[in-house]
Formats: sequence, C-alpha cells, structure tokens
Amino acid sequence: IASAIIRDNVWFLSTFWGLPDQQRKGVGMPLLKQLWQAGKEAGATTFFTHSSPDTTAMAVYMKMGMRPGHQIIYFKGKPAQLPNAAKGFEAAPLEKAVAMDLDLQIRGTRREPDHEYWLGAGGMQGRQVLNRGRVVGYYYLGRGGIGPAAWNEPETANAVLGIACREATITTPEVRFAVPSINHSALRFALNSGLRVTSVFHFLTTVSFGQMYQYIPSGPALY
Repeated sequence: IASAIIRDNVWFLSTFWGLPDQQRKGVGMPLLKQLWQAGKEAGATTFFTHSSPDTTAMAVYMKMGMRPGHQIIYFKGKPAQLPNAAKGFEAAPLEKAVAMDLDLQIRGTRREPDHEYWLGAGGMQGRQVLNRGRVVGYYYLGRGGIGPAAWNEPETANAVLGIACREATITTPEVRFAVPSINHSALRFALNSGLRVTSVFHFLTTVSFGQMYQYIPSGPALY
C-alpha cells in the first residue's frame, strides 16, 4: 500500500508499506511511481516524506528524487524544568484561519482540511499563542503529544513550547513531540527540559520549502 496527501502543490507520502515476504522483490518502486505520477497530474511540484531508518525504503525515495534534508528527532519524558513563563505571552483557543496563515509561511501550504480534521474528528485541542494580543504561533495537544506547532520567529520557540508543555502536563506527566533537526531552538528546549531521545527518523524532499526551523510536526501521518 502507498498513499499520499496533496495540499496545494505539496505532495506528502504518508504511507508506504509492503508485506515482509514481498519486500525487495520489485513491488514497491512501481507502486510508488504510480502514486508519484498521480500527484503530478494533480498539480504537485514538491514531493517529500517522513521516513523510517529503513535503508531499503530510503534508497527507493532517493531514487525517486527525494534527497535527505534533515533528521526528525523524537523526544519524550517528564519535563524536569521549563523556562520561566514569558511575560506578555498567553494561549487562547485556536482559530482555523490563524493556523492556516501561519502554515502558509511555515509549511508552504495552508492545508485547511488538516486543521479541520484536527479541530474536529481528530480529537486534538488547538491553541494559538499571543504576545500582547498579537498572534505569534500555535500548537495542538492530544494525550500528551504536542504537534503540529509553528511560530513566526525562532526566538518565540521557548514561549510557545513552554506554554504547550505546561498545558500538556496538566493531564499527563509525560510529554512527547518530534523536532526537525534544523529547528535548533526546539532542540535546545527539549534537551534543556530533560526530555530523552526515543527515535530518529528522516525528512527527504525533492526541494526545500517552508521554514521547518520554526516547526514541529504532528507525526508521520499528516506531518
């Protein structure tokens, strides 16, 4: 099975699995090529994926033109310490239009259907972060998981993630989130908070897009 999600011109490979006894038998590449062509016909010009460390799968992605961009580092744990609450920052219920405007800058697409899902059937809680009344970021929470989240400036990371972690720990002692390795602000936050690294995945893409250094993803299904 292989499936992809297209938002505007951005194609994301969300599923690519094969039965163990059918792997390395020339089944996967033809299937992926069909999906890729369908994406082109639908108007996609940017192709990317969130890959496991499986070397065979990564080789297939690279042969298709998706090159390694950065690692995606998963963190989990009970925050040992959090930065002091930033003065003037506060959270409020997320407005879909706010998230879409930020995503156009940070993710390269407004991806309205994704936010409709997260705010509805996805069972997530969406929050927008304001600094003296001005929106500077957003985040989603769900069963201790944080993400997606985005912010408009690198220096806003501590404020957004600090508020998100404090809110998440109200209902669960541990938090978890994934950090693109180019997002140094979020990496420092996770490490300084005492969270542990649980796994490392890979971001592969045909072309650089968005501002992933100001973003943490929702996970492998929607990114």
